[in-house]
Amino acid sequence: MTRTLPRIARVPHTNKTPERCPHCASADIMRKGIRKKKIEIVQVWRCTSCKRIFTPAPAALRNKTYPLRFVLYAITLYHLGYSLDETVSKVTSRYGHCIGRSTVANWLAEHRALTTYDRLREGGRRLFKPSQIIRAIKLYHRQIYKFEYHRAKLALLRQGKEHARFAAVADFLERVPAECPHELFQGSERASKSPLAALDTKRLIVTSKENLATRMAGLVIPTIGNNRQRHEELQRFMLANDSTTVAVEVPIWIDPRAIAELEREHGIRLLPDEAPDGAGITGHIDFLQIRNGAVHILDYKPDARTNRPVAQLTIYALALTKLIPGLKLFDIKCAWFNEEEYCEFFPRTLLARKPTR
Repeated sequence: MTRTLPRIARVPHTNKTPERCPHCASADIMRKGIRKKKIEIVQVWRCTSCKRIFTPAPAALRNKTYPLRFVLYAITLYHLGYSLDETVSKVTSRYGHCIGRSTVANWLAEHRALTTYDRLREGGRRLFKPSQIIRAIKLYHRQIYKFEYHRAKLALLRQGKEHARFAAVADFLERVPAECPHELFQGSERASKSPLAALDTKRLIVTSKENLATRMAGLVIPTIGNNRQRHEELQRFMLANDSTTVAVEVPIWIDPRAIAELEREHGIRLLPDEAPDGAGITGHIDFLQIRNGAVHILDYKPDARTNRPVAQLTIYALALTKLIPGLKLFDIKCAWFNEEEYCEFFPRTLLARKPTR
């Protein structure tokens, strides 16, 4: 009897219909069976124009013995602080395939330019055990959110000179489990529904570019078969492996008093007309980063080209200025991204008042 590979062995990105043939750029493509490899199954496609067959794959997935999910899991374990031998043991135990020590070392070397936490790893290991380096708290806010922050990055932030002025950000993240007003999240207005979206964005300068976030998304997203898990898997990888992501799914809230102050200060409306008296505004930041002398608020959007969450991200920035003592709007940048593009803007330019004549 032939052994059937489990469904998890199917490579998710190969099942998605390619937009174009990689050889002739034709859109006339059809499925052409499957190919069973040593550990996984890939979908094969045929171009009816040039008659060639192919398997769609990013460069990082081509000509590899082991599936990319093995590689990403090993890299994450190592940067959590596990030794090379412990990483090999855990990967072998989880997937049931014996992985060589040199193989994992090669994976780490291949992706070192992307996994920038590598240069902070030894400092983090001295401060926390691998099982304690990331603190995770489930938040029951209409739906379940998994708020996580990297304890070693926050500790190193306080010790360093470059971003020492953002120590209050670390203090806020560590206070969230105790101070988050969970009841406010049950009946508040969502930041994404604010009338702030009606603001004139003509003066807003949005810069499009590629950076580590887009490259990490391009590496991680193809390994995920369930679209609902895209955010969580990308968040987990970036939090553990880059040097700048300090927290994910960060809850933010603006109570009625703070809303009134912000509306007066910036001459804006944050709540819709139908909002009940005493309503607040809440939301959750996908990624919170500290780098290049600024606090960065990031939102992963699969449809980044057409979905521009400018108002939503601006409200997140306003909320942080009220929740974190000393943090100014000038200190914050916002961006949304996917695997292909990263769109960044300064929220202060959206809220700058027009000069009076």
